[in-house]
Amino acid sequence: MGVKSAYLFLYNTALCAAWAYVLVLTTRHSKTKGSNQERWDSIDTVWQAVEVPLKVAQTAAVMEVVHSAVGLVRSPVLITATQVASRLFVLWGVVDLVPEAHRRPLVLAQWGQTYLELSLLSLLVAWCCSEIIRYSFFAFKELGMQPYVLLWLRYTAFIVLYPLGVSSELAEMPNKFNFAFDYYWACWLVVLLYLPGFPQLYFYMLAQRRKVLRVGRISSSAKLKAQ
Repeated sequence: MGVKSAYLFLYNTALCAAWAYVLVLTTRHSKTKGSNQERWDSIDTVWQAVEVPLKVAQTAAVMEVVHSAVGLVRSPVLITATQVASRLFVLWGVVDLVPEAHRRPLVLAQWGQTYLELSLLSLLVAWCCSEIIRYSFFAFKELGMQPYVLLWLRYTAFIVLYPLGVSSELAEMPNKFNFAFDYYWACWLVVLLYLPGFPQLYFYMLAQRRKVLRVGRISSSAKLKAQ
């Protein structure tokens, strides 16, 4: 393993571990049942628990833009920069700067005292799951390994996780469903930037999924015939 591969392996492994830690903290402190006040209090508790490791894990993603720009990886610079910038804005510009934003989740459905809602919790679950899969995939790749299960998750889980993450990010931004203030219009400007950005990323991943999984199936078939 060369210096480049060793560095990328360590980077991806460290970020995978960081996001796994954030997910553990999220599940440990979250609460999806009870009164509104109990659930809102649990969201505050989750934020207090994950704040530091989440900021470290997400801010470290800036290096991915650098990796792409200098040619360490082949990811498109514009798509990478757009995704990282949007995440950083939501984290530092909304969740951290405006704590009231995550104290009023957007309820989609309710069964008794169980709620289906877009909130900081759904945001964290979507981010953590997608990043754990992504970073573990790239870490194995640097070792010259490509487990098919991980390959399938990398190019399939995003179909659910990306829309969940983006809708949760939008729900976190100040709006009439939680609260309104001067920051409202600045956040709406970012929402408008999501309109061309998210479809571009989503359909890029769909194209990659068709390409990679087709190659994976062909390789698996060839190995079976050779046995």
